[in-house]
Amino acid sequence: MDTTGVLSEIESALADQLYLAGDNAAVVAAGETLLGALRPALSQAALQLAEQAAAEVDAQLPDHEVNVILEDGEPNIRLRPVESEVRFSADDLEARITLRLPSALKSELEEAAGTAGDSINTYVVKALSGRSRAAGRAGRRITGTFQT
Repeated sequence: MDTTGVLSEIESALADQLYLAGDNAAVVAAGETLLGALRPALSQAALQLAEQAAAEVDAQLPDHEVNVILEDGEPNIRLRPVESEVRFSADDLEARITLRLPSALKSELEEAAGTAGDSINTYVVKALSGRSRAAGRAGRRITGTFQT
């Protein structure tokens, strides 16, 4: 995610405002000092926006892990599928549920299960267990060290 363009636009807007001050050296000097002081805060704000975007994506995609990584000082959002941790055998399947669904959805599930190489029962159990685990993941998860 390239934040330099947005930060440059903010700096340019401030420079335009300073230009309107004309020959007032004190105002121009104060503006330049303010701009220097704002640069780290603007970079931090860009990182926080990336974190918020990652949290939104994470909430929408429970079967994926979403991280914000700094590369060359720029925040980047990384998305990767979470490997299914469902390990069970036919002997583990003791509980039953009766589920009524539209025939079109049943057909979609059968096709998806076939593509995944699973029975429809295994496919549904994996999907449900992945969603229930993802529901337990709440809040923001930030790992690593940030230097500003």
